[in-house]
Amino acid sequence: MVDVLIFAEAYRSLGRPVLATGNAFDFRASCFDPKINTAIEALAISKTGRFDELVVDGHDISSSVMELPKQWSSIELTFVLDTSGMVPIFKNFDQLMARSKSFVRAQLPEVFYLLEEDILSSEEPFDKRIITLQSLCRLIVYLADLAHFHDEKESSDEYKLVFVAEDIAKGERAITLYPYLDRELLTFEVGTDLVDSLQMNSLDKSPHLFKERSIFRATLIEYLSGYHGGKERFKALVATWSQFLSLYGNNLSTYLSGFSFHKAKQEVAAAQLTIADQMSKVVSDISGKILGVPISLIAVIAISKADNALESSILVVGILMASALLAETLAAQKLQYDRIKHSRLILFSSHQQKLIQYPTDLRNYIHESVVALVANETKLKRSLLILRCLSWFPAMTAASVHAYIYRKDLTEGVMMIANFACGVIHRFCA
Repeated sequence: MVDVLIFAEAYRSLGRPVLATGNAFDFRASCFDPKINTAIEALAISKTGRFDELVVDGHDISSSVMELPKQWSSIELTFVLDTSGMVPIFKNFDQLMARSKSFVRAQLPEVFYLLEEDILSSEEPFDKRIITLQSLCRLIVYLADLAHFHDEKESSDEYKLVFVAEDIAKGERAITLYPYLDRELLTFEVGTDLVDSLQMNSLDKSPHLFKERSIFRATLIEYLSGYHGGKERFKALVATWSQFLSLYGNNLSTYLSGFSFHKAKQEVAAAQLTIADQMSKVVSDISGKILGVPISLIAVIAISKADNALESSILVVGILMASALLAETLAAQKLQYDRIKHSRLILFSSHQQKLIQYPTDLRNYIHESVVALVANETKLKRSLLILRCLSWFPAMTAASVHAYIYRKDLTEGVMMIANFACGVIHRFCA
C-alpha cells in the first residue's frame, strides 16, 4: 500500500532533490550518514515508485534485496515515481491541476504531496489553495449525488450533471453543469456543510431530506437559469456560493413555514373534532337519562290514586330519590363539561399565542373554530342547568300533590307537633 507520509519524510531527509525528468530524481552523497540509509529504505517501503539505479561504492544494489552497507564512502541513486495515477505525488501545483479531470469524478486523495512546493496536504499549516481544492472536489461529488443524471463515462472530456425541475410551471425545465477545476476557482471560498447534510446517508437524521433535496435542485435551477453553458454555470455557482446559500435558505424557510402552517391547521382540525366528540358524548349520556323526568311525572298520577297516606308517601319518597339521582348524574356531566372546556383552552392556547405569526386564512380558521366550540359549550352549559332544574320538577310536583290531597292530615299533624313543642318549651321554662 502506498504511504505518502513515509515518502515525504524520506524525500525531505534527502534534501528534496529536484526532478531530473518528468517523474524521476537523482541523489548523490560522498559522505556516510545513517539518515541517508534510513531515507533510502523508507523510499522502498513507501511503494511510491522504484529505484532505477542504486550504486554504493561503485557496486549496484538490487532493489529487491535492499540491504545497504552500514558504512560506505559514496552512494548514487535514481528514483522513479509511479505514474500510473495510483500514487498521489505531484511535481507541483500545475501538475496537480492537470490531473483535475480525474478528481471531478471522485474525492481528492486524502493525503498527497507536492514536491516543488513541499506541501503535504495533511500537514499544518494547511495551504489555503489545498483547502479550497478539497472543498471543490467534495462539492462536485456531493452535487453528483444530488443530480438527477450524471455522465459516468470516465473517458468523456466533460463531466455532466443534470438537474431537472419537478415543477415545470415555475421556470426552466432543467440545467446542466460541467464541473471542472482550475487555479481561478481556487480563489473562491466554498463550504460543503449544506450539500453534505443533503446526502442520502443523512436520511435518518433529517425526516424532510427528500423535500430538502428537491428544494436544493429547484433553487439551483432558479439561481443558474440566467447563465449559459455548463462551465459558466458551475463557475458562477462557486464564485457566488454564499448568495446561492442565502436563496436556498429563503426557499427552505418558505417551505418549512408552509409545512408548519399546514401542520397547525391539521392540529386545530383534530382538536376541534376531539372537543366536539366529547361534547357529543355528554349529550348522548344525558339524553337517555332525562327520560326519567316524564316517567316520574307519570308516577305523580299514582299519588292521586293511592288508598292512603302511607302509599302516597312511599310514592313521593320514590319520586324524590329518582329526582335526586338524576340531579347527581347531571352534576357529574357538568364536571365532565368543565374538563372538556379546560381541554379546549389548553389545545388552542398555543395556537392563539402564535396568531400573529400565522397567515390570514389560518388565523380566520382558528378564530372560527374557537367561536363555534364556545357556542357549543355555552349551549351545553345552559342545557345542563335547565335539565338539572327540571330533574327536581317531578319531586316538587309529587310533594305538592301529596300535600294538597292530605292537607287535612298534614295540618293536624303539624298542629300536634306544634302543641307538643309548645308543651316541652313550657315545661322547660317552668
